[in-house]
Amino acid sequence: MDDVRLSMVSMNSVLGDTEVNLSRMLALCDAASSAGSDIVCFPELCLSGYSMPGSTELATTIDSPEIGEVVDKSSETGMCICFGFVDEGPRIAQAVVECGRILGVYHKTHLGEREAPVMVPGDSLDVIRTSKAVLGIQVCWEAHFPEISCTYALKGADILLMPFASGLGGERRRSSWDRILPARAYDNTVYVGACNGFGPTGSGTTLGGGAAVYDARGNKISEDFSGECIVTADLDPEPLETIRAEGYVSMKDVYFLDKRRPEIYFR
Repeated sequence: MDDVRLSMVSMNSVLGDTEVNLSRMLALCDAASSAGSDIVCFPELCLSGYSMPGSTELATTIDSPEIGEVVDKSSETGMCICFGFVDEGPRIAQAVVECGRILGVYHKTHLGEREAPVMVPGDSLDVIRTSKAVLGIQVCWEAHFPEISCTYALKGADILLMPFASGLGGERRRSSWDRILPARAYDNTVYVGACNGFGPTGSGTTLGGGAAVYDARGNKISEDFSGECIVTADLDPEPLETIRAEGYVSMKDVYFLDKRRPEIYFR
């Protein structure tokens, strides 16, 4: 991993108004680029808007003109952009694009209760390699599954991006993340960035907003729960390198994943 400036975006998306949602995304990309960001992440289904079962009718393809505009923006800014859309299936997808190329598409593997009857789950947990870091993606309530985080870490992830579409907001959103995300970061020696959609989607669903970044020791380094926002943090590779290196000076630098005994788990 290189030095990375990461931006997590909380934004409002209206169900089915792809043109307006896309315009907001591109403007926020420009703002993140002006702040010197290397990677910017948007919430779950930010391009289409989130509502179940309404979002199922908005499936598109990775080569659609709208997604092409985000790809072009990555070329224009030189940033890596992670954003959500409804892929064919329909599947809840999060694409990662950089410098005019599609690096990968993650399909949500663990669907929520309202999603499971109408969406098709993904079936793989593949890391996505960018020019500056290796990414793993956990979408919304997938943050509650420690096995996902561990799988990504064992595959070499440096940063876990967690885009949400959750109705929890304010102090309830902060409290939930502060119980869950520090453990995902600390246990796996990864940075964690989370962002949530914000406001009414135009379909009776209202999302709670919020964005935060945690370091590899589980400390929160940046947050905003006030509404639409961009939370930006500088991520230093040194802590990852120190902890992951062979041998350690003190227990604070133990790499827990090296001490696992998978042969005795689940038997």
